[in-house]
This record gives sequence, C-alpha cells and structure tokens, in this order.
Amino acid sequence: MRTQTLALFVAVGLSQPLYAEGWASAMVKDRKIDFGVIATGSEAKIRVPVKNVHNYVVHISDVRTTCGCSAAATGEKTIPPGGETFVEVQMNTSKFRQRKDSNLIIQFDVPQFEEVRIPITAYIRTDVVFQPGAIRFGNIDQGVGGTARIQIAYAGRADWDIENIKLPNSSLKATLSAPRREAGQIHFELRMELAPTVKSGPLRDVVTLVTNDARNPFVPLMVEGNILPDITVTPAVIDLGRVQVGEKKRARVVLKGKKPFQVTRAVSRQFPDELILELPGSANKVQLIPVDFTAPNGEGRFTEDVTLTVQGRKDPLKVRVTGAVVKP
Repeated sequence: MRTQTLALFVAVGLSQPLYAEGWASAMVKDRKIDFGVIATGSEAKIRVPVKNVHNYVVHISDVRTTCGCSAAATGEKTIPPGGETFVEVQMNTSKFRQRKDSNLIIQFDVPQFEEVRIPITAYIRTDVVFQPGAIRFGNIDQGVGGTARIQIAYAGRADWDIENIKLPNSSLKATLSAPRREAGQIHFELRMELAPTVKSGPLRDVVTLVTNDARNPFVPLMVEGNILPDITVTPAVIDLGRVQVGEKKRARVVLKGKKPFQVTRAVSRQFPDELILELPGSANKVQLIPVDFTAPNGEGRFTEDVTLTVQGRKDPLKVRVTGAVVKP
C-alpha cells in the first residue's frame, strides 16, 4: 500500500508543469522601495510595476506589507502574457514618524504558488507638515486646465526657507507665497496650475521642494489628477483570446464623446486586411463600432494598436487589440 501511495504521489507530481525557479521575481524589477525623507501628513505612494514576461497567464492572489506603517493595493490581478499591472505602496504619514522599515509581499497562485518580497524604507520627518497631503486636481476635462493649493507648515529653525520648486514637467506651474511666521512655525501656501495642454489620462507626478536645510534639503510632494478625454474608448483593450488560423472573431468598441464626432478612418499597420473596423458614416455622441479579426497564418500572441482618425481632432484615438493565433 505504501508503494502504491508513493507511486501515486510521484505520478501526480510529474503531471504538474514545472516552472523555472524565480519565475515570479523575473516579473518585478524593483528590488527596493525607498521613499526617502517625506513630510508628516504627505500622501506618499510608490507604484511597483509587475510585467508578465512569460508565455502563460499569472494571477496575483494577495499583496500586503509587514507593518501598519505602510499598506499595499494592486491593479489588475490577472496578467496575460506580455501584460502589465502594478502594486501601489502607501506610507501612513499621519500616524507614524521617523524611520520605518517593512516589506512588501506579492503572492501569486497561478500558475503555482510563489511570493516576492521587496524591502520598504522611509523616514517621516516631523518638522514639515502638508495640508492636504498632496496637490489634488481631481477630475478635469481635457483642454480646461486647473488650479490646486496646499498649505505647508514648518516647525524648527527660524531661518528655514523653501528656495526652489522642481517641477517634473512643463504642464505644471508653481507659485509660492511669502513665508508667514506665527506661534513658532513658518507657513507657506503653494499654488499649482495645470496647463490646459496636458494630455488625457491619470496624472501622477512628484514635485520636489528644495529647502535651505543642508541635512535634508529635498521634500517630495505628490501631484494627482485625472484628465478626462473628450472621447472615451471602452474597453481600453479588446482581448480576443485564442483564435484559430482562418477563424473570424468579432468584438465591439464603444466611443463616447462630449459632443457629436465622426471617425473617418481606421488603420491597422500589422493587420491591414485581417483587422477591420466598421465605421459609422455619421457624427454621433455615442458610437458602437464592430471589430472583426480574421486570424492569419503564423501562430503566437499579438498586440496591435488600431489608429482612429476623428474629424477635426488633432490627436488620433487608439484601440488596442490583443489575442493569440493558434493552430486549428
């Protein structure tokens, strides 16, 4: 009986696919998460990219940190081959102070269980406080621009000052008020303007306050917002799944605009004859466009961006189509 049990165990073990050691670590390039020196009350977040470099689907079952001083959350949990997601780590700067060390744990359960650990370090300074914790523009229509303000308080040296503000891109403009001193503190108001020319999509950047503190001259400040496009594309990615050579598959994409618009052209460079979008011949606020794909010869996964030209719109729209061509 013991021999039969051992044989069954070996047979089951051999039937399971074997994956190279470190297959999970290969998808995460970051080996350390260092927040540096951050202010009390600041919204300190870092995103860790996770890219599936394998030819099989992977799934994130859990993300967590080993200390209450930090927290973790993930984007998409199921990652197809070539796909990418992220794990966002946020420090709790409201309740915790000074140096804090912990670990980020990313657990996978598909194709098999494995976990990745990444050390986290941060120093939460007590002499600089942000209110609110970040520059937040909220939701802004593309082409409009926006303004946000934040209060900065410092308690310490009487001659402490903000000498410069490093901006991550030309779409942002900063105006700092003159220092106001009261009750042993120095107060500033920072006014941030967002140019109407900024591109649509999520806005996540870090502004750096440069101070005259020789020991810790730099104080990071997060900038967040969401620039709403004039036309949305849903879904953002059309996944056709597995398509046999010669098989035809149909999907649909919905375009929604703030005013009537007309799509005049759809171009696929990789599949000019196999990937066809049936364009409506009139202008509407909402357009349901069929997407037909006929799988060509040649197996393998594909990702293709179809370019849509909209009458009177400077920038084209893009529809991403992914899938895998397989043998019949």
